[in-house]
Amino acid sequence: MAGVQERSDTELRDKAVSELRQVIEKYSAGEAEVVRAYFAEPRSNEEHVEVMLKQIGREIQGRNWIERIVPMARDLERGVDRHDYAKHLREEAEEAEHYVLLADIAEWLAGRKLEPERLLGYEVVARYDPKLPKSLLYNARLPEAGRNVDVGREIVEALGRERALELMHLAEGGGGGAFVECANLSGDEFRDRLAAAMRTIVKDEMGHGPERLDPYVRERIHTEEELRQDVCWLDAFMLAHLRSRNEIWGNPLSDERIAAIQRGEVNFSRSP
Repeated sequence: MAGVQERSDTELRDKAVSELRQVIEKYSAGEAEVVRAYFAEPRSNEEHVEVMLKQIGREIQGRNWIERIVPMARDLERGVDRHDYAKHLREEAEEAEHYVLLADIAEWLAGRKLEPERLLGYEVVARYDPKLPKSLLYNARLPEAGRNVDVGREIVEALGRERALELMHLAEGGGGGAFVECANLSGDEFRDRLAAAMRTIVKDEMGHGPERLDPYVRERIHTEEELRQDVCWLDAFMLAHLRSRNEIWGNPLSDERIAAIQRGEVNFSRSP
C-alpha cells in the first residue's frame, strides 16, 4: 500500500506542477505580447518615459517593507534563519537595482533630472499586504494595479495569508514574459538600453517567481481540491497582473484580446 500511495502522491505532484506551470506560461506569453504590441506602433519619446515611470513604480515598492529588515537583523539566529535573512536582503537589493536601471533610462529619455514626484508618481505595491495602509496599496493613476491588489486580498481571505503569499510569489513578474521580450529588443538606442537593463532584471525575476514552483507544490498541494483551488486563484491573479502590465505599456491589447489569452489562445513566439 505504501508504494501505491507514493505513486499517487508523485502523480499528484507532477500534475500540480504541470497545471500551475501552464497557467504561468500562458500569462507570461500574454505579457510578452503586450510588449510586442506596444512596439508594433510608432511611439513618442514621452510615451517611452511614461512606460519607464510606471514600471519603476512597481520596482521601488520594496522601500515600504524596508523597516522589516531591522527586526530580522536583530533576531538573526534567535528565531530568524540566516538563509531567510540573506534571501530577504538579496531580493530587496535586486528590486532597488531594477529601479535604478529603469530610472536612469527614464532620465536619459527625458534629457534631464526628473523631479522626485515624477519618478515616484506611479509607486504601487504589487501584492496585497494587510499590514500596509490603504494609501500604499492603491494608486489612483494605476487602477488595474489596484484591482490586482484586490484579487490578492481575495486570495488571502480564501487561502490564508501564508499560503496566499507563497502562491502569488509564483506569479512574480507575471512569469517574466515582458522582461524576456524586452531583453531581446534592438534597433535603436532606447531599445538597446532597455534590453541591457532587462537582461539583469530577467536573471533576478526568474529566481523570485517561477523557480519556486516545485518547492511550493511539494509543501502545499496534497489533494486534488487544493490543486483546483490553487489553479483557479493563480489564474485570477495572473489575469489581473496581465491587465496591470497592459496598463503600464499604455493598454496596447484590447479587452477582447486579453479574454482570448485567458482562454489559452496565446502566441509563444518572440520578436525577431
